[in-house]
Amino acid sequence: MDIRDVPVKVWAVAGALLLSAGVLLYAQHRSSGYEPYDGPLATPGTPAAKPGETRRIALNTQPSDYPRLQALGYDLVDVKPDASLVAGVPAGMRALLWVGNFTCGDFELGFEDFQKAVQRFGRDPKVYGWYLSDEPNPGECPEVAKEIRRRAEYVRRHAPGQVSFISLTDWPMKPLAPGRVGVDLIGLDPYPCKGSTKAEDRCDIGAIDRMVRMADEAGIPRAKVAPVLQTFGQSCSNGDKKYWMPTQDQFKQILARWDRLTPRPPLEISYSWGRQHEWACPTLADASGGAHPDLQSIMKARNSQ
Repeated sequence: MDIRDVPVKVWAVAGALLLSAGVLLYAQHRSSGYEPYDGPLATPGTPAAKPGETRRIALNTQPSDYPRLQALGYDLVDVKPDASLVAGVPAGMRALLWVGNFTCGDFELGFEDFQKAVQRFGRDPKVYGWYLSDEPNPGECPEVAKEIRRRAEYVRRHAPGQVSFISLTDWPMKPLAPGRVGVDLIGLDPYPCKGSTKAEDRCDIGAIDRMVRMADEAGIPRAKVAPVLQTFGQSCSNGDKKYWMPTQDQFKQILARWDRLTPRPPLEISYSWGRQHEWACPTLADASGGAHPDLQSIMKARNSQ
């Protein structure tokens, strides 16, 4: 999902990046042109972190959102590598710094400026890590893998204890596996409630299995996978009109499927908190009941575990 929608997300990251029933084909999706996944399910995973060690972030936020995010149990926020923004991260939260690119586009920072940012914030206790790329597509731009590798290596050498992170979609993954580019964590962003902007009876829960199997085949260890949860729809977006906000029951199915495949991941991502005119509207910030499903209560309970 393109996180460069500047009017809504002035300085944060993306996005980019979900499920528990079986694999289902149903007429509503076929009529919309979307075909749900009907391949093999992914094998169950094993816990990647100890209880209580999963870090949690909702993308596309502003400082005014931080009190609400903390109340819901989120402990990371996305900001640019700017001293005032990092200083504004409240106690109990840390920053994931957006320095990346989207797909095959330019990086937020040229390499020299990226080096300066790492030198400045690489030992800052308020910084959790570095968001190096959102949905890079090595099938169309093979050089992106080399650039990610160069930046991940620089983080490894100059930011001890901080993580390097990229988020992937269902494009070629093998060139971007941690063993090839050296990143610490990889987000996977299947969005299973797809085919309409109005809620349908079922989401394509198998889409999560499909993407996890792609990651397995690409050599991405489950222990390095960060689930990207679908907390958005597109009924009020200005661009794509493909997704609906999951109902509460559908969202619980999404969480259950991820819990089966990547239990206790080191990082879990909610996409999106803030609205993006082109890609995400409504979002988790809207999902407190009433006109929208109450996903916030579900995440609050989950984040407190």
